[in-house]
Amino acid sequence: MDSTATAIDRIHDRIVAIEQALDSGQYRPGPWESMVRIVRALPIADRALLAGDLSRVSRKLHQRHHWRTVSVNVALALEIVLAIIGGILLVLGLQYGSDLLVIAAAALWSVAFQPLIKVTTGLLLGLGYDYAYLYYVEPRFKMTYGEYLAAPRWARIKLHCAGMIGSPLGLWLPTVWASNNLLAAINICRAFFWLIVLINAGSFFAALCGIRKIAGFRLRLIDSSGGMAALELREALEI
Repeated sequence: MDSTATAIDRIHDRIVAIEQALDSGQYRPGPWESMVRIVRALPIADRALLAGDLSRVSRKLHQRHHWRTVSVNVALALEIVLAIIGGILLVLGLQYGSDLLVIAAAALWSVAFQPLIKVTTGLLLGLGYDYAYLYYVEPRFKMTYGEYLAAPRWARIKLHCAGMIGSPLGLWLPTVWASNNLLAAINICRAFFWLIVLINAGSFFAALCGIRKIAGFRLRLIDSSGGMAALELREALEI
């Protein structure tokens, strides 16, 4: 019991040191990643004790990038509006036989469905979000990281698997309802559907097999739901 408390205190001290370095502008990459690896190996109860500190420092680390942010509720409302507009465009495209409108609908659904499904899954699993931000042109949601690390492994894997569903679903659904006179739209939607499926599958199997580079290029597996799902699974299996 005492040894566990001492270990938690040591990790807490490391978190505080990282935060102080961030506040003074002296932080350099490395200590946070090393500390997170240690935290991930702790029992759930111990991770829960550190959740508040981890979330706070993770927020400060993320805010160094100066992304434009909005509240989670506002971002979800915008995603819902995009999905509704996509539905309207799809109805119009089917009614008037417009390939362009059907493709536009699929594009909007592909963008909107991914965060809607993933964020909803996270909330159902009891995982919170700090805010939403624009990652170049892609909308993303910043998780309350301490809650994420404190969650059971199966919940984290489910979350990332949910993140692999939305975009392909948004591209596939219009092809189900489109008639044969909309072959251009159907073919384009199917092409992008398979492209995203292959990207998700590729990042998943690359992470599962421990592949970090392809043709000299470093893979950013943490930027993809497929990669993160596999990293969690790989760690669970202790490959």
